[in-house]
Amino acid sequence: MKAFRYERPTTVEAAVRAHAGGALLKANGIDVLDRMKERLDQPDRVVTLVDVPGLDRVERRPDGSLSIGAMTTLATLAASADVAAACPTLATAAGQAASPALRNRATLGGNLGQHTRCGYYRFASFRCFKRGDADCPVQAPGGVQEPAGIFGIDLCACAHPSSLAPVLAAGGAVAVVASAKGERRVPVAALYEPPARGKASDWVLGEGDVLVRVEVPPVVAGSHRVGYEEVRQKAAFDWPLVVGAVWVAARDGVVADARVWLGAVAPSPWRAEAAEKALVGKPFTAAQAAVAGEAAVAGATPLPGTAYKVELVKVVVRRALVAALERRS
Repeated sequence: MKAFRYERPTTVEAAVRAHAGGALLKANGIDVLDRMKERLDQPDRVVTLVDVPGLDRVERRPDGSLSIGAMTTLATLAASADVAAACPTLATAAGQAASPALRNRATLGGNLGQHTRCGYYRFASFRCFKRGDADCPVQAPGGVQEPAGIFGIDLCACAHPSSLAPVLAAGGAVAVVASAKGERRVPVAALYEPPARGKASDWVLGEGDVLVRVEVPPVVAGSHRVGYEEVRQKAAFDWPLVVGAVWVAARDGVVADARVWLGAVAPSPWRAEAAEKALVGKPFTAAQAAVAGEAAVAGATPLPGTAYKVELVKVVVRRALVAALERRS
């Protein structure tokens, strides 16, 4: 690992100033330290947020919405009664992520901002579009394809590993970002952009931007239903193969609005709009959940090694919708 200067600001304003000028921002370092050891990131300065007070706070507001600090650990999210009441799928996703040891260190902000786990990106001996090469070797004959995406993979076939981003996007959550110009609000769904050559992360935040908190609208009992499902190779520590998060508003048993988001199937969290259209205006039933699952793979362009993810998406979306249908909140 390259030698670096370690800076510990104690206010958000100081963190914004310290992050400007090419410094690497670190939460609790689960992904950042991996990248530094692999020499994917070789910063001269690393700025940590561990000493900034209040960034690990979970607050439930009078209207039932949540304000969650970016440094809140996944273990805290999973155990919080306020999170379970306002956004139960967020508690579920946080409680299933990684392993107990990592959940006690990994943070909300770190989970949203982590880089792909694609082996071609992680190991410098391989070519990689994200590291500036002309093409993506995943798509070449003989490429290791099994962990790759099936949507939006024309330039880069990697899969984004965040399990919380689809949940928050489906729930209409908003990220509050501090910069030298003050705070701005960015929908979690807009925190990501398409891959670009030489751009390691699809995160839209740049130098001097600090994610402070995420604000999550409440799930309204009686009118909103939410569901979450993921599939992994094994139930113990692993990154998911496919993630599905749904939010449904129904009136008199008929779907008035729906949001279906997928994870681990594209370079950034992926909205399954065809699945949403298959739900809106239809009775909210298990049979219609299966129809939406079939529709969720519209536009998929799987590689030979990722064809299995097409079937997993169908299953995950159907299961997430059935879980939402059966939820009594």
